[in-house]
Amino acid sequence: MKKPVFKQVLSNGLTILVKEAHVVPKVSTQLWYNVGSKDEKSGQKGIAHLIEHMIFKGTKKLSECDINLITHKLSGYTNAFTSYDYTGYLFDFPSQHWLEALPIMADCMHNATFKEEHLASELKAVIQELKMYRDDYASTLIEALTSAIFADHPYHHPIIGYKQDLWNLHRSELVNFYTHHYLPNNATLVVVGDVDAQAVVKQAEKEFGPLEPNFGYTKEHFYHGSDLKTQAVTVYRDVKIPICIVAWVIPGAVTKNEYVVDLVTWIIGSGKGSRLYKKLVDELQLATDLEAFNYDLFDYGLVFVYFQPKEIVHIDRIIAIIHEELARLADAVVTEVELMRAIKQAEMEHLTLLENNQKQAYALGKFYLATGDEQYLYTFTEQPKEGLAQQIKEFFGSHMRPSLMHKGMVLPLAAEDKKYWVQLQEISDAEDQRILSRRTREEEVEAGRCVAQVAVKEPKSFTFARATTLHLENGLKILYSHNPQLPKIDIIVDFEARHTYDPVDKQGLGSFVAALLLEGTKNYTAENFATTAESYGMTIQSVAGQIVMSMLAVDLAKGLELLHEMVAYATFSPEAVEKVRDQMLAELDEFWDAPMQFSVQLVRQEIYKKHPYAKNQLGTIEGIKQITPDDIVSYYKTYISPRAARLSLVGDVERYDIKPLFESILGSWMGPAVAPLDFPPLEPVTKHDVVHTMLRDQTVLCYGALSVTRMDPDFDKLLLFDQIFTGGVLGSMASRLFDLREQSGLFYTIGGTLLAKCDEQPGLILVKTIVSNDRRKEAEVAIEYVIDTAINEVSDDEFYEARQAIINSLVDNFATNQSLAATLLFVDRFNLPADYYDKRAHNLSQITKEEMQQTVRKYLDTQRFVLVRVGRE
Repeated sequence: MKKPVFKQVLSNGLTILVKEAHVVPKVSTQLWYNVGSKDEKSGQKGIAHLIEHMIFKGTKKLSECDINLITHKLSGYTNAFTSYDYTGYLFDFPSQHWLEALPIMADCMHNATFKEEHLASELKAVIQELKMYRDDYASTLIEALTSAIFADHPYHHPIIGYKQDLWNLHRSELVNFYTHHYLPNNATLVVVGDVDAQAVVKQAEKEFGPLEPNFGYTKEHFYHGSDLKTQAVTVYRDVKIPICIVAWVIPGAVTKNEYVVDLVTWIIGSGKGSRLYKKLVDELQLATDLEAFNYDLFDYGLVFVYFQPKEIVHIDRIIAIIHEELARLADAVVTEVELMRAIKQAEMEHLTLLENNQKQAYALGKFYLATGDEQYLYTFTEQPKEGLAQQIKEFFGSHMRPSLMHKGMVLPLAAEDKKYWVQLQEISDAEDQRILSRRTREEEVEAGRCVAQVAVKEPKSFTFARATTLHLENGLKILYSHNPQLPKIDIIVDFEARHTYDPVDKQGLGSFVAALLLEGTKNYTAENFATTAESYGMTIQSVAGQIVMSMLAVDLAKGLELLHEMVAYATFSPEAVEKVRDQMLAELDEFWDAPMQFSVQLVRQEIYKKHPYAKNQLGTIEGIKQITPDDIVSYYKTYISPRAARLSLVGDVERYDIKPLFESILGSWMGPAVAPLDFPPLEPVTKHDVVHTMLRDQTVLCYGALSVTRMDPDFDKLLLFDQIFTGGVLGSMASRLFDLREQSGLFYTIGGTLLAKCDEQPGLILVKTIVSNDRRKEAEVAIEYVIDTAINEVSDDEFYEARQAIINSLVDNFATNQSLAATLLFVDRFNLPADYYDKRAHNLSQITKEEMQQTVRKYLDTQRFVLVRVGRE
């Protein structure tokens, strides 16, 4: 039997792993180095991550812009990542261009320059990144608890490092770390996608073969002393709802324990059918949310259980119940039902991973570096099922006893501490300003040197899938497409009524009903429904206006039966209504604690005003409190209707006779006609600011303006410039917004879109960033200048590359079952011709640069923009 991964090691020690996948003409190429933040020396914490940034700043051959410019020119995507254990660089390209990743990667392995001028601006961006992560309180808590647990191991130190170390790093330290660790014999090249394995090896030999190894290179091994002791961390922040986690140290990924750990997390806290979710969220209703997950670090791993208590006073009781449940799991083997549920969910999780080249390459690289087994990703779920229950029992008994449990909390800041917190931030800002003002960049961003030498090739031919359409007697429209690549099926049910149908004074009603569809039906209690679905490996998501399902192909009939229960027989028990109400109120508190999220909602409210698009899908606190059981039942009977609903089905469906199957299961579902909304006219928007004050390290800036409808003739012209202005469909770093970040170092991240939520009614233009309070005004001036002037100068090359980026990205709509299902719904919803995607490239090519510029000038004008500012004043 042919092994899924082809492996070859070059004479200089470079390992090459290739996994062929020919579903779409795309390739993910990743270069992994077996070095991470744990390998840093004292006084240099953060250097591994900083080098990851600086690699993109140029080599002896490449200018600081060449990597981004070449990637953009070839319709690609590039990024990098640093962990405690590894560092990696990735390029995702259309398969006609994938080879261009290799010379860049090889050049970056030995020839990075680390110029002091570039280091000055990038240090500022990294400090902004550090501040940004400090405002992500869940991540802050996990990092703080990890640091406390591993006091004697390098996992003690944050990956991003410490400001005091970063401030003092110069070129010489970076060069020393780089030349010591960035070696072919310390690297693994991972290629997943539409390639031939032998061709990959041949090209890799050409590009990497001449690089000199250091076979004397060795890795330091690090000790962590195990003990029967626990750590506790409490962080105080300006939040409405507490964040709580408990954690246990487990053996690291090097021990090949991934499968058992996956099963453990599914059993204790992943999904509504897990032990702790059923006990704490459903039965006792002490928590509004709970989730288990693991950090598969190489030396030692961590299992976490995250929960949101309904009340702060419940925290100790929740932790005591977690103790009790884990003690039971250590004393007796899990039930057959629990075990099979976990096995099926792990299987489906693995199949879903195989639909995505980039995620598959990432997992392949990580597991290979940890275990040295290139086939491990594709074989770890194939362990014999006999004895698994005993292994899991022993795992709980050895590693997850109460005496080994650590805990962390983010609690609301006391009123008397808020002034002190602001003082601490002001001191920190002033210190950053004092130190970083000494590290200035005077020279302009370098122009590309090598980008002109790279040739653009035409996309490979691709057959765009089309839907087969049928109608059930009850009015439900079904669109389906056969995809035999994996033994799974994905379904999306699209209802006419979305959250825009919610009454103004009861926003969130659609989401309330959607959540309750999973909370019990005529034939299933909420617990039985969750256990049944998850025991088949299914995932079911229900949101206002849509139900999304994923299942093994052999289980389609069961999946449809559960869908029918949701849409025809939901019961809405009083207990379920109040449970979901509490969850929604908690979710709203969490939403309004996250300024990068809610800033967009504030923009929507300012621009749409009384228009339905101003409504928050999550609802409002007042609205959720006012919703009655009668409101819920009325909405369900009126809007959860097969008439005007569409169901998209994609996957291994050829074995089924679709219409008889669907008629037999869903045919009895009935409902009334659903009238389309009558939208009021939108009022013009004039420039103004909205300030939302809250205590955060950084300030969020969110600019917004009206865009166009999806079928507006201007849509494609804005789409083309969106690629140039924001990075567009590729998330490209060769964009006007990213150029501003590169030159100024004002912020770590800035992004946006000219086409947010463009639908029947106009969507939004958005530009969003997060910036230090001391540089806020400077950032606003710079962003507004770019908004007003970016369209004035667009080169012919930029315009051509933007068009090619969109054309090459068309296949992404067909890469996974779920993306294809959504694509079929899109084509049908807007009544597009069946050959829409076949003609898309031609239609885009008919737009001229001048037409694009003329159109964009109508929309990109700061006099039409609202600015929402969230942070300290």
